Amino acid sequence: MRQKLAASVIALAGPLVVLAACATPGIDYEARLMPASADAAATRTVKVDGFRGPGGRWYTDRFEAMLANTVFDGAPWFQIASLGYAGPDSRPVGTYTGSVSIESYTLDERYRTVKKCVEWDGLFDCETRAEVEEFCTDERVTVSVTPRLIDAMTGELVFSNTYFGDSSYEQCHETGRINSHGDRHSRRSHGGGRHHGFGALTPPRELILDALSETLRPIRNDIAPRNATVRATFVTEAIDPIVRADPRFEQAVKLGRKDPFTSCDLWSAMATEYPEAPAVTHNMGACAEASNDFQAAQGLYAKAAELTSAFDSGHDGVKRIMKSLREISAQRFDLEALDDIVNPEARLPVAEAES
Repeated sequence: MRQKLAASVIALAGPLVVLAACATPGIDYEARLMPASADAAATRTVKVDGFRGPGGRWYTDRFEAMLANTVFDGAPWFQIASLGYAGPDSRPVGTYTGSVSIESYTLDERYRTVKKCVEWDGLFDCETRAEVEEFCTDERVTVSVTPRLIDAMTGELVFSNTYFGDSSYEQCHETGRINSHGDRHSRRSHGGGRHHGFGALTPPRELILDALSETLRPIRNDIAPRNATVRATFVTEAIDPIVRADPRFEQAVKLGRKDPFTSCDLWSAMATEYPEAPAVTHNMGACAEASNDFQAAQGLYAKAAELTSAFDSGHDGVKRIMKSLREISAQRFDLEALDDIVNPEARLPVAEAES
């Protein structure tokens, strides 16, 4: 097992990314992640019918551009179809539509006194500073977007969810200067200290569009697979007191931040000496996970979980082991589902696939 893991780590040296010193010790690696909606991901030939509501036309264009630019494993994931109901190889075709709403909008108005340069002697050379009075407005808007994916042939709802975006903008302009006696050089031309709730005023279009743009990435991640950097995390404290006394454990944890290859060699050596140590077994699993050997990683995490039965279940290390096991199990399930979407013919009987 030690030689197998070491070889797989070396073979995949390219994808490994060493974590910064301030991060949780472990190894970062490139992974293929399944989206929240497998049905939406499987509907790869799509068209956009439009979004209704404030900024809806703008959002429709941006949404279609997001779909067109969605890439997975270096290739476009969606095909934009303007007409027709049958995609390539009779794949399902879906129509995205939806609605945009303004959830809240506030406009706060206030006066403030600040000290600023009022006379310059040259570039970056302030000659005179003075207290000035400014009138400021602070606008905040929250929007919601509810995309809906409809099967173009059956009319059934394939996917729907609501996403929220926020945006704010503050601007101030000078209304007067204050001399050393506290006298104001000009009168206020605005009322101050007012607060407008949503309903009385309409948010600026730019503010709405900025908030809407925040929703595009979460939607993309929910409807299509993506390549991302994820972390295989080490258990940083030995659960077994005998292992805790071995200086190599702390050394291997520290090396995980800057030299994961040497760190994995140390975990492998310690696993030979301490085969019943849950933290060491888990960290061997982290090395396997970072090498994309998910089957080995799941087996090691499961073994580590079994070895924790003799220890306090509230220990942080025990919690980390259980979490790693749950995550790798979900990841393997997702990868199988993703393979079904990417290569649907691979699951068909030979005769059916050939036809």
